[in-house]
Amino acid sequence: MRRKKSNSNARQLTKLVRGIIYGILAFFVFLLISFTGLIAYYRNDLPKLDTLQDYNPPVVSEVYDKNESKIGEFWTEKRILLKPEELPKVAIQAVVAGEDDRFYDHKGIDYWGIARAMLENLKAGHVVQGGSTITQQVTKSLLLTRERTFERKIKEAMLATEIEKKFSKNEILYLYLNQTFFGNRAYGIEAAAQNYFHKSAKELNIAEAALIAGLAKAPSTYSPLTNSKMAKNRQEYIIDRMYAVGYITKEQAKTAKQAHLTVYKAGTDKEYNNQYAPWFTEYVRRTIQAKYGEQVPYTHGLKIYTTLDLKMQQAADKAVSRGLAELDKREGYSGPLQKLDSEDSIRNFTKKEQLRLTRENPNWDFMHPLPDDEILKTKAPLAPNTYYKAVVTKLDSQGQTVNVLVGNISGLIRVHDYKWARKRNLNSAGYDDATYVKDPKGTFYQGDVIWVKLKEPSEKEYQEKGYAKGQTYFSLEQIPEAESALFSYDQHTGFVKAMVGGKDFSKSEYNRAMQAFRQTGSVFKPLLYSAALDKGYTPETIIDDSPIYYEYLPGKFWSPQNYGGEYKGPTPFRNGLVFSRNIVSVRILMDIGVEYIDAYARKLGVESPIQKYYAMALGANDMRLFEVSRAFGVFATGGVLPDLVFITKIVDRYGNTLEEYVPKERIAFNAQPKKEAPVVNPAPDDTAEPVKVKVQLDPNRLKEGEEWIKKDKLTLSDIEKQILYGNYIPQGYAISPKTAYTMMHLMNDVVNFGTGYKVKELKRPAAGKTGTTNEESDTWFVGFTPELFAGVWVGFDQVKKIGSRETGGKTAAPIFLYYMQEALKDIPVTEFVYPKEVELEQFDVPLGAGTDDAEAGGMSNTGSGADFFMHDF
Repeated sequence: MRRKKSNSNARQLTKLVRGIIYGILAFFVFLLISFTGLIAYYRNDLPKLDTLQDYNPPVVSEVYDKNESKIGEFWTEKRILLKPEELPKVAIQAVVAGEDDRFYDHKGIDYWGIARAMLENLKAGHVVQGGSTITQQVTKSLLLTRERTFERKIKEAMLATEIEKKFSKNEILYLYLNQTFFGNRAYGIEAAAQNYFHKSAKELNIAEAALIAGLAKAPSTYSPLTNSKMAKNRQEYIIDRMYAVGYITKEQAKTAKQAHLTVYKAGTDKEYNNQYAPWFTEYVRRTIQAKYGEQVPYTHGLKIYTTLDLKMQQAADKAVSRGLAELDKREGYSGPLQKLDSEDSIRNFTKKEQLRLTRENPNWDFMHPLPDDEILKTKAPLAPNTYYKAVVTKLDSQGQTVNVLVGNISGLIRVHDYKWARKRNLNSAGYDDATYVKDPKGTFYQGDVIWVKLKEPSEKEYQEKGYAKGQTYFSLEQIPEAESALFSYDQHTGFVKAMVGGKDFSKSEYNRAMQAFRQTGSVFKPLLYSAALDKGYTPETIIDDSPIYYEYLPGKFWSPQNYGGEYKGPTPFRNGLVFSRNIVSVRILMDIGVEYIDAYARKLGVESPIQKYYAMALGANDMRLFEVSRAFGVFATGGVLPDLVFITKIVDRYGNTLEEYVPKERIAFNAQPKKEAPVVNPAPDDTAEPVKVKVQLDPNRLKEGEEWIKKDKLTLSDIEKQILYGNYIPQGYAISPKTAYTMMHLMNDVVNFGTGYKVKELKRPAAGKTGTTNEESDTWFVGFTPELFAGVWVGFDQVKKIGSRETGGKTAAPIFLYYMQEALKDIPVTEFVYPKEVELEQFDVPLGAGTDDAEAGGMSNTGSGADFFMHDF
């Protein structure tokens, strides 16, 4: 009985054990299936990384000028990819020694390393080592998020194993050294080398590579810019590890630890661009975004080759700054920035300035920062052509000097450098060389805070004006209130060479060269005069310069005035343009018609809205600087409307060319088949009406013209259409060469004898036109030499008076002059070429006799122009 019971218990125990085993097995099978399913689920969500080509992180795009000098960059993450074979050996050794010295032994996860790190951390009582391998750190970056979850840990381990299977160790280092964030806006070793040390990664020494490698663990904690002591300790730890694993010798380690390192603080991409051609590079960025997509310039690692000439851009920047400074000084002194009323306040102000100037100096030593008391003992680092805040400390009426302090630098402002400081008055004309103030007392007071700039006297000034060598001098300055823009291009190619959109890109990114619609004033007149030449006027045509009274509403009259209020009576067409006579221009417009001049401006590339009234003869319409400059290009090219070119080539990160500029083929007009000039056919007999030969219309010109005719609701006569779009104009040209060369000659006279006289100081051939609007609120000079084109505008963003008698010739033309003097100083002088050997009569406009004269604007006969006076209206 007991035996049966015993057997029964045994069987039950066996069943129980078997059940437990089966349960455990089932549980493990369930776990295995679940884990396998989980792995499969997570695997589908892992980043795709089968080849190095799958690694496409955001990469900086770079912009180059015509000589392939770098002028700009765009990025959200500043990363410059290095190929596996380009990775510097010293950087590899530094990161492997510091982050994962068993990197070449493990398969992605280093269990021995994890155990060792735990032991070291226990000994230290805090975290001194991490257990993550370089491969795991790569996965952390590639997984994009920084969250600490079970799911992330699984993904991290899986991806680390996958990466080790698919890539060589050198390829993993390629991923690591290009992906890792090293602080100071740098992603990857190349960007880190450039940002911290202003050099390429291949030029790094042991000390520099160790500093960067130490940042990978915690870029903020070990930043040399904010925590130099921690950064130095981490760097020395990396150097010790490099020695311990045998990468460097003991002597090399000692030398590296003792090396004096100078590190730099990196700015944003816009701050970088602001050093070179900010408005140009910003225009390039927007162009690429419009064509390829919003994020493309920031992430795709493009190489963008442009037409900009950096030397010309620098000349443009200097010209605009100089011109605006001269204008602001002519308007008078605005007074001090603030007043300090005690010795203590003066002392505190200069102390703060000394500290600020020293710490903001690009050469500030972040790794060995001086304490405040030491900084105050050193000389403030001052640079030329830079504005500084100074405190007036003493006034000397007899010596005509003002003593100032900039930080702890003491200096003098002599009468020659503050003589312009009359009380500010926009209603009283100022002049550049006038002496308005001799005695500094009454204008300046002790404790005044003013803007100054280092003065570096010339040898002539030392000899003739009493400047003493060894003495520090400053000049009185102030921040100009007005704005300016400059747009320059090579008229022969259309390549844009320089662009200035305002006085300070960091304060305002608004591009006044490309975006601002401003009244053109008399700078519009060359378009009007060119249109009149095409309707039969000649430079000798006589127009009456006497008062006009135009009744635009019952009892309401418009009576335009000449600048200065004078009238010259019968005036040649040429003089009307050269001396910018308003009445002459209005009479011409009244004769040729507002709708015709609208269509003419459209043909020359003007896209701004055009209001059709007689005041348009005086530039009442708003236009943009670049389009006026482009339209004038037809006069500089013999009739060809330039296609403005900014970008010559774009290459992607793989070396593929995305686009490349190819110039249009254009046959010179004197190499094209001759066409007979439009003439009136002889009458068959004396009684018959003359029969006019009609000019054929060019289909392409007509198609584009008709789009504007419809949009602007224009009514043009047949003969006006023939003038505008006829095939007597050579293929590839916008206007006849005869008209273009006539205008070139007239605009050359504007410089030689007229309102553009200031430009004669260039001492080389130049042509152009000044422009000044009502109340002197906008001033222009747009012109060219045989080699280069430039347009200049000066004014305020909010339309208001610039200053009394501030005209285009006085305000804008000097900027054009300063720019051309510098931009062309190494280019030989050439003359304007007028092709006398060509029979330009073949390009006469299609004007004939008979009833069509009225349609053509009242011309008396072909090519003669009209002689008309007040009684014609």
